[in-house]
Amino acid sequence: MAWPTPQYSKNRVRTAGKKIAAAYNEKKHLVWNLAIPYEEYLILENWRTSHGAVLNTAQAWLRRLNSPGRPIVGQRLKRINTIVDKLATGRSRDLSTMHDIAGVRAIFRSLDEIYDFRDQMRQSKAQHRLTHDVDKFDYIQSPKTTGYRGIHEVMERQVASPSGIPWNGLKFEVQLRTAVQHAWATAVEIYDDTQTARFKFQQSENPAYEQFLIASEILARVHEASSGCLAEMDDIKLANRFIELEYQTHTVTMIHGLQVAVNYRPLKKNSILQRTTKGDLFVFSFSSFPQALRAISEIEGREETLNAVLVGAKTPLHIREAFRNYFEDTSDFVFLLEEAIYKIMGHEIILPWQKTT
Repeated sequence: MAWPTPQYSKNRVRTAGKKIAAAYNEKKHLVWNLAIPYEEYLILENWRTSHGAVLNTAQAWLRRLNSPGRPIVGQRLKRINTIVDKLATGRSRDLSTMHDIAGVRAIFRSLDEIYDFRDQMRQSKAQHRLTHDVDKFDYIQSPKTTGYRGIHEVMERQVASPSGIPWNGLKFEVQLRTAVQHAWATAVEIYDDTQTARFKFQQSENPAYEQFLIASEILARVHEASSGCLAEMDDIKLANRFIELEYQTHTVTMIHGLQVAVNYRPLKKNSILQRTTKGDLFVFSFSSFPQALRAISEIEGREETLNAVLVGAKTPLHIREAFRNYFEDTSDFVFLLEEAIYKIMGHEIILPWQKTT
């Protein structure tokens, strides 16, 4: 099967993005596929699916790098409702230059492995172009105010073969995280999805937001001998404040107790994960990435779909590891958090989510 190619100029894609943002902001009471003009949707969908070939190139390139850490690598095509939200909120002002429609995620065991891998990316013979200053998206050295830690590299696809020319110039984002950083980010995304929050994107007065900030700092200190955005607080104060907030919010208790009803067709390395309005997760598996790419729009448009995402990885297990948020799996986060608090306060403490009612 051939990969979709861009059918519209960047100027037309840019205009479509502006019209989509304006229409959605005017009709926020409607779901995205009823709020945005159909002609602009077709342009958006062609632009998005054209990034399938970019994803394929990016993941193959990263897997070829000689990393002793052997990271888990997964790729995903950005959900269309997320693209619409990003345009409508102004987090991205130009659809034609949105850099994370194609996203590849690599998960490592240590900080050293991340930086070694990033060096290999930049020294690679591949012609993909780094589009920003070298440390612009290093959220390990400079954590986000939301507590997020990790490194993002935004690349512009460049290949020499004539057959690859239609996709040259399209961008893809590479997320580099340790398993600790990934566990925290997964927990935040699950909280946002289930509680209709936006902790991933912006600060909040919700006390649960402060909890996640503290959790990020505790995990960085104990598991990575590093620091985050609360470096001025000492360990005991951080742990005590976290537990105090948990009695108030029951945040960890809630996300640790989540269970998603998974209606499995066996996961394959190319799968679409569909969340329904009833809270179920359906898995649709495909023998090739282009096949999945051609099915995603229809699945997203179904009446029962809350959201759907196209993901891929070397193995089904890597899909579960790289995209734990879609399976509401916070087990790593809770385990790492418990270990960290025990290290600070001692194993005698019984944490609020461990108590039986």
